[in-house]
Amino acid sequence: MSPDGTARGHPALRAWRLSQIVADTYERSKLAGFLYLFGWVVVGWLADAHRIAPVPAVAMAVVFLALGVMRLAMRPPPREDEAANRRWLRNYAWVLPLAPLAWAGLQAWLLLDARFSQPVRMASLVATIGYATVFVNVYTTVRHFAAVGAGVLFLPPLVLVWLDPGQQALAVAMTFYAVYLVGALVRTHAEYRRRLDLDVALREQRDLYEGLSRTDPLTGLANRRQFTARLDELAARAGRGGPGFTLVMIDVDHFKRVNDDHGHLAGDACLVGLAQRLQAVFPPDCSLLARLGGEEFGVLLEGDAASAAASAEALRRSLAAGAIDCGGVVVRVTVSVGVAGFDPVRHGDGEGLYRAVDRALYEAKGAGRDRLAIAS
Repeated sequence: MSPDGTARGHPALRAWRLSQIVADTYERSKLAGFLYLFGWVVVGWLADAHRIAPVPAVAMAVVFLALGVMRLAMRPPPREDEAANRRWLRNYAWVLPLAPLAWAGLQAWLLLDARFSQPVRMASLVATIGYATVFVNVYTTVRHFAAVGAGVLFLPPLVLVWLDPGQQALAVAMTFYAVYLVGALVRTHAEYRRRLDLDVALREQRDLYEGLSRTDPLTGLANRRQFTARLDELAARAGRGGPGFTLVMIDVDHFKRVNDDHGHLAGDACLVGLAQRLQAVFPPDCSLLARLGGEEFGVLLEGDAASAAASAEALRRSLAAGAIDCGGVVVRVTVSVGVAGFDPVRHGDGEGLYRAVDRALYEAKGAGRDRLAIAS
């Protein structure tokens, strides 16, 4: 598990959590790298650095500009690519402290070079304290990012101030502020974690409700709502020249007798068992299986009607030749099946295909049940 908890929870939520940390980190820091350039322009102007040391002054400006551009250019990868987001965090862990490290070197130069006045040194120290505070309060998406950045900024000048006998009061004050920064880092990171946990919980709740609204609670298959939406989607795509698809509708023959003879619990178990048989014949990764209501099921799958009919016929034969364990009661059931491939000209839309297959299903029932009919 990572320090930020990105290894916990459902894989999809874990990936979202990680991508959110990446997105927050980038948004909070993408322009902040240019603050060091701005700070050096101000402090360098106060120090008259372009006259005292023109080459180092220009070099520092170039370094801060380059680091700001580098940070801005490191855009996050796609949210769904968890591995890429992890790589981004690892790479950003090297990039983010570079500007603070450069500023710490600059601060040491200003404190140690006698050519710079005390007001200039105080102005640079105020900027350093400000940057460290920003790191602690803003870059808390990943705790060690904030800790390393603030430490690189604050500790070197603190040590140099303590080494100067004339700056003992300032050294004490900065030490107390360092203690405050540690507490602020712990607090702000905890607050970010709580907000992120709340966001994850809300997404988990939303996904749960969305799943419940699209799933049949008894069989775990798609419900009629999801089935209808997918049917319309496939029909619209096929109408625009996309791949063809087939609709299979399956109805249990004389299902009322199962409930009357064995009870509704056995009837429910029978439907669950049939759903499992459907999943074995029509793999869910390449088809949509749904309970349309009562004892009626639907299957949407890409491809021609002939192969779909062959699979449905194999299911029908296996049910007719065997039995289903319905909660400890062995029940023999048969099914009637209707099949049709979508034709944009003949069916028009998904509803037209549904009506055609429904007619074929009832033709199979009218012809004696336990049979398959392909819509003409």
